[in-house]
Amino acid sequence: MRIIAGDVGGTKTLLRCVEDGAVAVEERFESRSFPTFDALLTEFLTRCKRPVDAACFAVAGPVLEGRAEVTNLEWSMEAVALAKAFSIGKVALINDFYAVALGVPLLGPGDTLPLHEGKRRPREPIAILGAGTGLGEAVVIWSGDQWNVVPSEGGHADFGPQDETQTKLLLALLERYGHVSWERVCSGMGLENVYEFLSGKAADPARVALLADAGDPVGLQAFEMFVDIYGAEAGNMALRVLARGGVYLAGGIAAKNIKFFTDGKFVKAFLRKGRFQEMLREMPIDLITDEMVGLRGAAEMARRLASF
Repeated sequence: MRIIAGDVGGTKTLLRCVEDGAVAVEERFESRSFPTFDALLTEFLTRCKRPVDAACFAVAGPVLEGRAEVTNLEWSMEAVALAKAFSIGKVALINDFYAVALGVPLLGPGDTLPLHEGKRRPREPIAILGAGTGLGEAVVIWSGDQWNVVPSEGGHADFGPQDETQTKLLLALLERYGHVSWERVCSGMGLENVYEFLSGKAADPARVALLADAGDPVGLQAFEMFVDIYGAEAGNMALRVLARGGVYLAGGIAAKNIKFFTDGKFVKAFLRKGRFQEMLREMPIDLITDEMVGLRGAAEMARRLASF
C-alpha cells in the first residue's frame, strides 16, 4: 500500500509518502513558492514511487464537497481533479483541525505535555480544542473498530464570562461585534481583543505574548485572562461530551507559550464548575507538542481510503 498525506497551509506545506506503513519520503515546502498546489504536488511526486493508492490533504481553510480554498493563499483544490491529474486511486480533502483530531489517538507519551493527570479511560470520548487563528473544537469517539471525528463549530457559541472583568469585556465586544463567541476571546484575534480592552492599545498576538513573557503588567494580565477563558471553555466542552478519554489542547498559542499553561491557572479554570469539579478532575488534560499531529491524521485518513 502506498499513500500520500499532506498538511497544506498558507505558509508551509508538509507532504509525506508512506509505503506499507513506513515513511518513504517526507518534505516541507514554502507554500508561496508555488503558484498552485498542483505545481507543488508535481515536484513532490518526482521523489515518490507509483502508483499511489490514496491521498489525503488536510487544508487550512474551508472544505466543502471535495473542494477547498487555502486561507491566505490563492490556491483552489478539488479532490476528483487531483485524483485524475495525478493518477491517484482515491483523494480526500479534510479541514486541518479535523486532521488534528484524527491524529490525536495516534499520539504517544512523548508527543504531549501533561497538564493534569486525571484517570484516562480507554475508548471513551476525547475532546480537542485548538486556539490559533480561530478556535477549533472537535470530539473523537470510538465506534467499535476505529476512532471517528465528530466536527464542531463550538467556537462560535456564545461566550460566557466568568467574573466582573470578563463581563465588562463581553459588554465592550458586544458593542463592536453584536455577537461575541468564544472565538472572539479565545484565539489569536481573541488575545488581541483582550489586550486592547485592558490597555486601550492594539497589539498582535505575538506582541502580547512577548509583553507577558517580559513581565509587562498589562500584557501579563491579558494573557492570564486569555488562559482563564480558554480553561473555562475546555471545561465546558469536557462536560458536554463527557471527555473521559481526555482533553487535548492543539494550536500554536498554547504550544508557543507553554509556561502560561503549566502554572496551574489553566487547570484551575478548567475545574471551576461547582459541584461537577470532581467529575472534571478525573479527566486528563494534555497539551499537544507534536507539530506533525495533523499530518498523522491525514495519513490515517489516506490509509482508510486505501483499505476501503
